[in-house]
Amino acid sequence: MSQLPIFLWVEKNQSVRYASLLHNSPVECLQNLPLWNLQCGVECSPFPVCIFVGEKRFRFDPREDHIVLYHEQGAPSVFVGTVGRLHYYNFEDSTNFTVLIETNRALSKCKKQENAKNYLTLLEKYEDRLLVCGTNACSPTCWNLVDRKVERGISAQGLAPFAPDQNGLVLIDGKEIYSTIPKHQYNGRTLRFRRIRGSAVLFTSVTVMNNPKFVKAAIIKQEEAYNDKIYYFFREENPDWPKNAAAPRNVSRVAQLCKGDKGGTGSLSAAKWTTFLKATLLCVDSDTDRHFNQLQDVFIVESAKWSETRIYGLFLNEWEYSAVCVYSVGDINKVFQTSPLKDYHKKLPPVRPGQCLEGEQRTPQETFTVADSYPEVARRVKQEDILYHSKHRYQQIGVHRALAADGGTYSILYLATDRGTVHKVAVLPTGANNVLEIQPFLSPAAIRTMTLDSERKQLFVASGSEVVQLPMAMCGAYEHSCESCILARDPDCGWINGKCTSVYDHDQHGKGTLLQALTHNPVTNICSSPSHSTAKGDDSQHCENMPVAPGARYYLNCSIKSHHATYTWLHDNQAVAHCGSGHRHCIHFIESMTDELYGTYSCVSQEDWFNQTLVAECLTKPSKVRMQLKEPRNTMAKDRATQTYLSLWPGLLHMAAVILLTH
Repeated sequence: MSQLPIFLWVEKNQSVRYASLLHNSPVECLQNLPLWNLQCGVECSPFPVCIFVGEKRFRFDPREDHIVLYHEQGAPSVFVGTVGRLHYYNFEDSTNFTVLIETNRALSKCKKQENAKNYLTLLEKYEDRLLVCGTNACSPTCWNLVDRKVERGISAQGLAPFAPDQNGLVLIDGKEIYSTIPKHQYNGRTLRFRRIRGSAVLFTSVTVMNNPKFVKAAIIKQEEAYNDKIYYFFREENPDWPKNAAAPRNVSRVAQLCKGDKGGTGSLSAAKWTTFLKATLLCVDSDTDRHFNQLQDVFIVESAKWSETRIYGLFLNEWEYSAVCVYSVGDINKVFQTSPLKDYHKKLPPVRPGQCLEGEQRTPQETFTVADSYPEVARRVKQEDILYHSKHRYQQIGVHRALAADGGTYSILYLATDRGTVHKVAVLPTGANNVLEIQPFLSPAAIRTMTLDSERKQLFVASGSEVVQLPMAMCGAYEHSCESCILARDPDCGWINGKCTSVYDHDQHGKGTLLQALTHNPVTNICSSPSHSTAKGDDSQHCENMPVAPGARYYLNCSIKSHHATYTWLHDNQAVAHCGSGHRHCIHFIESMTDELYGTYSCVSQEDWFNQTLVAECLTKPSKVRMQLKEPRNTMAKDRATQTYLSLWPGLLHMAAVILLTH
């Protein structure tokens, strides 16, 4: 468990409800921070040191420029493949080891010297062993991990690229392996989807995809085994674009293959996938008619009933705004079964293109010819819902289905941004609510990979410097007040026994009722405490005396905690400044101190029915005795000292305020 300096930071113009904990920004006193799951001392210092409860990390030494991560659901450990190294770390007992899998540069077959390394690109369980595959200086090789050592494994042809390649996709199902990785180093740019191990080798035709960028592949099993499908998701260049300037240059697709495909009856189709069809994935905001055409990532939430399995797609548009759209496998399957083929106007053959056949039957040549020439269906797959859209550029998505205290099940999205943070978005009946922003790393870094463990309720995030395990329930972020906890509307958290508590901890150890309000606006007395006052301010809070010289400038600063609240600075209970949620701080600036400006200033936040005073300062005149203690002996010196006192200190305050507003 790591000891870390804690800082507060909120990005401008975002819809995140609560601030995150970052490690690179101006710090405030510990008591004023919305810290999540912390055990800290009470001393306020420029760099307070705290311990995160539940957060653990494993650091790489040296920094790694290439990362691939493997985590098995329910396990407390991870494997991380880098360049020439395989790392293992157990977050439960802190055991770890590193295995060197380096290459002999003298035997390199690489044209580019930078590729003459062993980039580990695949870590997966295969035949009850960890399969490790890498580029091995342009001679792809696979190993098995046995007793903390590696030994040569199966052939790496099609399993590892010849050089680092972000477009490779490998899918393992039992003894069968599917891949998009080229089998030969110089076989052109044509990419195919292959079955390379298990049943007979099959590959897609060169004409059915147009410069694809692969995203994800999955196997969906149906009631009848012969109807089991492989779905894979990709982007490709739009064939309609040159003819239609209004069409997008790239289009997102879902392709289907019958897992039991035996190939065709003709010589040209015997080794081909004969059940390939593809459809366009639509992700459209109906309110604005804004289209999101660039699929970035996919997360699949399986259901006991195959048709109810959900596909969560993360998309970008031309302005790099993001959206999350959800699809059902049942709808995708129906499109492939019932849609006509695009631009095909003749009668379909008796065996319909894309139809799965029982037993050892092969697809007739007539059916293959039609499907191979017209692989796209006319109907597009429409989203069930656009769950969430944002001006942030998200790169990866994870989805957890949380069982809340009210008995309902809610989707929680974990979205990795391009700035190294993770947004936690709760999908509620009232809409998607961005409840928290998380900075997982000790210093700002790009997120290389992210994975969820829904069994252990943990999130794993890796950068080039470290891999971090975080609890999904970070309830301490919502402060130690019932109102903040309830208003967060985080399905993972509820209020009981005087603190904001994880629903998972309460299920295991708790007694009593966990308070939540996820499906409606809570009544104002839900917390049964006097802090629901609807008054503008709370003067009972301790007021800190701050002497300010007449004529001096002064900044009053109040950190924004909840981005669903409004903030007001009051002077003797009269409003003098209002702040929305678009900034990190609510600042009231006094240009020149006069007699009528002295008095009590308080910063009050209001969210729904909950008001609270966050900061209170009493601005007073410095005592004459104190001013005379350091009175200069001559008038000229006195004038210089007074000028310095009145101008230098406010100047420093001005610089501090600029830093607070711009960082």
